[in-house]
Amino acid sequence: MISNKNIFNSSTHNDLKSDVADSYAELIHDLREDLTSGYTNDFFSEGFLDRLKEIIIDKELNLYSDLNFYWSTLLENSIYLVQLHEECEETQKSDPEEFQIIEEELFNFWNDSDLTESFLELISNEKTILEASKVLQPLIENQIISFFYLNISKNPLLGEESYIYKAIPEKGDNDQCLYLGANNQLVRLEPPCETFPTLPIVGVNKHQNLIFLEGDKRYVITEGLETASFENKELHILPNCEKGFSKLAEIKESILKALTIINQNSNDLYNTFKAFTHTIIPIDEPAVVSYSQQQLPGFSCINVFERDFVDLLDDLLHENGHHYLNTILNSKELIIEDDEKIYFSPWRKALRPIRGIYHGAFTFYWALELFSKLFENEVLNNTFNNFNDEQKNKITLRFLEEYEMLKFCFEDIESAFESGKVTKDGLKLMKVIEELTESKNSLVEKALQSLNDSDSVKLNELKNLLEKEGKHYRL
Repeated sequence: MISNKNIFNSSTHNDLKSDVADSYAELIHDLREDLTSGYTNDFFSEGFLDRLKEIIIDKELNLYSDLNFYWSTLLENSIYLVQLHEECEETQKSDPEEFQIIEEELFNFWNDSDLTESFLELISNEKTILEASKVLQPLIENQIISFFYLNISKNPLLGEESYIYKAIPEKGDNDQCLYLGANNQLVRLEPPCETFPTLPIVGVNKHQNLIFLEGDKRYVITEGLETASFENKELHILPNCEKGFSKLAEIKESILKALTIINQNSNDLYNTFKAFTHTIIPIDEPAVVSYSQQQLPGFSCINVFERDFVDLLDDLLHENGHHYLNTILNSKELIIEDDEKIYFSPWRKALRPIRGIYHGAFTFYWALELFSKLFENEVLNNTFNNFNDEQKNKITLRFLEEYEMLKFCFEDIESAFESGKVTKDGLKLMKVIEELTESKNSLVEKALQSLNDSDSVKLNELKNLLEKEGKHYRL
């Protein structure tokens, strides 16, 4: 298990990733056994299992990769969905109470998906939850097939039947281009695809570097963009808009400068970033800071246009924190999730379920670690002189803010453990974060002494807010 002594350790990171790879290998082995032994299920769409039986033996699925993991998650979701459909039909007349429970699971499945809008629209048009789910089921099956041939297999997809591919913005897909496979081969959507964000894929031929769509439309697969190299680390930077393409050189320069500073101030932080992040999607989305997806490890969407350089340092490590935590969650149970919003989030300034508090505490810890190192080296000791006075003030305040917000969360996480919402493993991991946070106590005292008057007011306002909300929501 992770301790405060090995949380930065590369062997710890590799062990965690190995656990996920082992789980993936077991899943593929079991699926191959089932599908090659004649498994059938009438609840899948016609023809899907036949195509899946062809896909599952492909050697490109033998070894774990982040894209293979994404594909396997799609497949697991499809299997889970079919099981719910089967259970719904079995209990609809015989056990109305059980049917209602399963129907609620079905609703939550779609409500938490990227097809929520379509699902709710179908329900509003007088479809039952089960009927709406069956309408949307082929879209997941289509994505399984099209994603596999676009991003994983070297074998061609041939035939007259089309498979709908839904573009994945978290992977860099956008209305001007797609990025395919581990090398992020570039597909410019020229002429534009009128049906975007869905593409009706008729064929994929990697040998001819062509994608065929309905209506005799074809797109050319070209080499991927040149990677950014730093300290034996290859980082893919994939713009998702023309503004990103036009400023790509500037974006690369900023990201490499940020990594240089992170490495200068904390080799531990840099090595942790290197372990879990391989792709940056520069996004231009007002009011959006950064985001990533648990099912798509290593891909970080970062707003590089509306945030300053200090924010960039923070955002790179914050999303990497999500990848780190998600790697653990992909093989271990840390929290028992529910939608009960009873915990105050100091970052959102709103009530959140335990998932939001737990993820927040783990991922914002990396901001604490970053800003504590920057304060110590850049503000207190002037070791590297990378920042101006305004930036140093921001670093000092951010260090103290993260310290206060993290301290606020630990009591709620302890309470959530007592309520059965956090597992023993989950509490152990959070105790590591708590110990690491408390280890900053003496540095916090020095930061408080160097805080300017206006930032002291801001920090006191935060402390007062947390005290007030703590008294209000905690019994």
